Amino acid sequence: MNEPEAAAEQSAELCRLLGQRRAFTAVAGRCSAAHAQLLRRIHDEKLYLPLAPSWRAFCGTHLAITCRHADRLIALLNRFGPAYFEISQLVGISPRQYVSIESVVRQHSTQLNGQTISLIPENAPLVLDAVDQLLRQSRRTGHQPRSSESLRQRVIKLTNRARDIAHQLVRLHHNSHSAADREFILEAANELRIILLQPDYDSPR
Repeated sequence: MNEPEAAAEQSAELCRLLGQRRAFTAVAGRCSAAHAQLLRRIHDEKLYLPLAPSWRAFCGTHLAITCRHADRLIALLNRFGPAYFEISQLVGISPRQYVSIESVVRQHSTQLNGQTISLIPENAPLVLDAVDQLLRQSRRTGHQPRSSESLRQRVIKLTNRARDIAHQLVRLHHNSHSAADREFILEAANELRIILLQPDYDSPR
């Protein structure tokens, strides 16, 4: 095989692999959203109870994922909806970045300069360029952060209040003689935990 034929064969193989990647990307984004929706229903409707005594136990035994990861997926779905999973799979965007462009993202599409761009693999370069432009615009028009001292004071006050609530829940749990009541208390504590996992507290600010 001469060089032109080899180059043509390599090019054809590359095009085939890129086509496969686009197909996998499209499926992955929708599957991720569907997975999060499934987890949310199991959690919210407590469908796990016939198989496990708690959500945490169910995640580890029957889903083979950590409770923290499951809660994070549910939090992402509650906060952003299915569109986040599609666009993040397509161009690799963090939850904190998504917040900056959320207002122009619709289900299966995004808006830029009046143009609607569908969130499909074939449009990945256009979507990536749109996301870059929107993030730059967001940085230019962003508000100045509050002074660090003021922020620290607010965090300290909120932390003290949250700590007090946590201690009260722990005391209620220890003093409860009903398994159903203890499970109810744990579910309430877990709901607070899900709120704290709302994106994106574990990303650097």
